[in-house]
Order: sequence, then structure tokens, then C-alpha cells
Amino acid sequence: MSRDRHPLDPPPDGEEERPDLSPRHLTPLGPGPLAATAVAGAVLGWAFRDLADALDDAAPVSWLQVAALAFLAAVLGGVAVQTRRAVRGHGATLDPERMVNRLVLARAATLVGALLAGGYAGYGLTWLDSHPDLLLGRVGVAVAAALGGGAVLIAGKFLEWACRVPKSDPHL
Repeated sequence: MSRDRHPLDPPPDGEEERPDLSPRHLTPLGPGPLAATAVAGAVLGWAFRDLADALDDAAPVSWLQVAALAFLAAVLGGVAVQTRRAVRGHGATLDPERMVNRLVLARAATLVGALLAGGYAGYGLTWLDSHPDLLLGRVGVAVAAALGGGAVLIAGKFLEWACRVPKSDPHL
């Protein structure tokens, strides 16, 4: 009578260890980790105002961050389109290492986009009770930066989606 062996148990005498070749698939990042990351970013953004006030930094959020986030989202979107074409066979093919790199980039961009969107939104919320002259300048830029973080998140999710190989692929 044989029993199933625990993966950490040594192999029986005369039997060599075989690597586990069962197919494992990555699942896309769900809304849970993204929401948790955005909430953590909002808390950090809320706390950042006190730090900025202590350092006498009047406006640590500027239009430069908004432009950088928009540029990053555009680059990620372009990489996603190129990746999707390569995966679907409409042009150049990509080697497996490059595909893994793009998937890692997609997941990192998605999480960073959620963190930045939450952080800039949290920072902007701290200025809602300020003088009306400061309201548009500080809250407006923070909202634009939060939207830029959201654009990075969406572009990262699009790149993650573009990395998916069709189930009909014979190499699976």
C-alpha cells in the first residue's frame, strides 16, 4: 500500500527526485490588493501634509508629478499595445524572459499606480479646509496627480491583460 509523500519528505531509496511540472498559472491582481494599497497610500498622503508643514515645504505636489505620471501611463499603454500584438501573433514575437519582465512591470505599475492615486487623494483631502485661494492650487493639483496615478494603474492593468496568452496556444 502506498501513501502520498509530503513534498518535504526525502524520496524513497532508489527513486530520484523529479521536479514538479504541473502547470501553474498566475491570476491577475484582483481588487482586494489594489484597494488595500490605495487605502495605505491615502493614509500616507494624509500624514505627508504634517511632514511637509514641518519641513516648511509649501507645495510638495506640483504639475511636474502630474506630467510624469501621464507620461508613464502613456509609455505603459504603448508597451501594452505592442505586447498584445506580439502575443496575438501580429508582428514580432517575444521571448519568455521578456514576457515575464513585462508581466512584472505590469504588476508593479498597477500597485504603484494604486499607491500614488491613494496618496495624492489623501494629501488633497487634507487641504479641503484651507483658505479658498489655496483650495484650487493645492487640491486641484493633488486631484490631477491622483488621476495620473489612476491612469498608471489602468495602464498597468492593460499591460497585465496584454501579457495573457490565449488558451488555444499550442505551447501551453
